[in-house]
Amino acid sequence: MSLTSVVKKMTPKKLRPAAIAVYVAAQRRYFSLYRLLFRPSPRYIAVAEQNYVTAFPPEWTSICIENSDIIIDLETDYEFGLKDVEFAYSGHTIEHLTNEAVRRLFRNIARSMRSGGVIRLECPDLDLLLDDYKCVYNKDRKVTKQMLDFVGRWNMPKVSDGDVKDVYAQEHIKILGGIVSYSDRKYNLALPPLCSAEDFNERIATLPNAEFGDWAVSLLTPEHLRDSYLHRNWFNFQKLEDYLTEAGFSGVVKCGPRDTHYNFKMNINRTHRSWCSIYVEAIKS
Repeated sequence: MSLTSVVKKMTPKKLRPAAIAVYVAAQRRYFSLYRLLFRPSPRYIAVAEQNYVTAFPPEWTSICIENSDIIIDLETDYEFGLKDVEFAYSGHTIEHLTNEAVRRLFRNIARSMRSGGVIRLECPDLDLLLDDYKCVYNKDRKVTKQMLDFVGRWNMPKVSDGDVKDVYAQEHIKILGGIVSYSDRKYNLALPPLCSAEDFNERIATLPNAEFGDWAVSLLTPEHLRDSYLHRNWFNFQKLEDYLTEAGFSGVVKCGPRDTHYNFKMNINRTHRSWCSIYVEAIKS
């Protein structure tokens, strides 16, 4: 159990906001003190982590578009300028990138790694959500219920369309929001793209998960993609294995949220989104 989980479990509900604020402030002070005394290790890289913004161990070298040790836009051509990386971590990042950008990211990590280096990825698991929604493995549909609750808290506007009084309150739209979403300028909110319940139900009943994921991504218009970097991609184990192998990794394995197959440096690992995530590790060939 993580320290955050222990603090949350032991703290009375009314005091949790204050306890979390104190915990976050302490983390930032520790980060600042560490960085005053030491430089981050070039052997550990953390993709899309921001210094003093996201909570990650200060000995890791952060890579992001801003507020990081290495400033990079992952949708452009770039190189890390590193040669001996031992561990690389990316948590809930690649679903915000195009397929081309993800392939480039994996290639650049592989090029920067020593032989035997380990990459660990965490991202939403399309199969976990869709198989649960279709009740393939789980009659209780626990993941589906959590996703409906999660997207339902987005405070989406009440919009009617013909006979549908509230389009964003529909179950299939919330499930779609668990796969793809965009930042809407009018409402200044995260929203899923729209489709009819009939179209959604027909496709989820007839298409393999991967094809359904591609269809969901296709609902994002050029305007959605231009103005937003929310979820624009999907992944499952097979797609991750294909992309990692193509980039020069081998031994791709699925791990538990708190488990490592290749002795990864787990102090950066997160588990708070494990209910909807897949964890994968691979070795630089």
